[in-house]
Amino acid sequence: MTYQPPRDRFTIVAPLRGLCQVEYPDGAGWHRTTLVSGDTSRLVGRSTVRLWRQPSGKQRVEVAFMALPTRHFRYYVDEHPEVAVRDLSALETPRAFDPVAAAMASALLRAQDAGASEHYAFSAAQYLTAHLLYPHHDLPPGAPGLSPERLLAVTDYMHEHLATHITLEDMAKEALLSRYHFLRQFAAATGKTPVQYLTELRVETACRLLTTSSELVSQVGSRCGFPNPENFARVFRRHLGCSPLQYRQRSQPA
Repeated sequence: MTYQPPRDRFTIVAPLRGLCQVEYPDGAGWHRTTLVSGDTSRLVGRSTVRLWRQPSGKQRVEVAFMALPTRHFRYYVDEHPEVAVRDLSALETPRAFDPVAAAMASALLRAQDAGASEHYAFSAAQYLTAHLLYPHHDLPPGAPGLSPERLLAVTDYMHEHLATHITLEDMAKEALLSRYHFLRQFAAATGKTPVQYLTELRVETACRLLTTSSELVSQVGSRCGFPNPENFARVFRRHLGCSPLQYRQRSQPA
């Protein structure tokens, strides 16, 4: 697909599922880069970009677009003179490892499904503005993280076997690594341990099923790989501050 970023917006592209390829123009022609979970593209001022699905085509690709008004950045810089960034083009990059912004994309979609007000989106935009303007360290080139292909193989495996008991050994086997090296490289690539990533994936999938299906809460938990209703409720509450049933009730239209 072709996407034209609005001129008055700072756009963040974040893959939610699968592998996404972004093609962008510069003075020397078109260039392509690959985004996986935890990666983002930051766009401002570009005339157009192209997005491509993963080459294997085995899994559905889900991509979120977050468009922040550029005036938010101007207001923030005016109120915080200590911020060094004065030109938004300095933040533009076709690929940046930014698990914070990537997680915000998923959180915003869950909030939208739950009927959150515009105030929620405004607060999230302010948070992302501050996050982008203050210096932080991206994963340096050549860091010992999983390659996009191996990371995709592991996350594909998680999605396809979500209802089953997935062990660290299972995931390491998909990455063709020992448990020790897999644990280190997965954390370097995503900012999370494999178990943290898998648990968050299960909770996010449960949120989607609770708001879009009529299955019993216990059935949703089983489909998402929680061994029993008690474990489902405990993990869900730890992540979202409410039980699965309360989450479903809150997401229902008034």
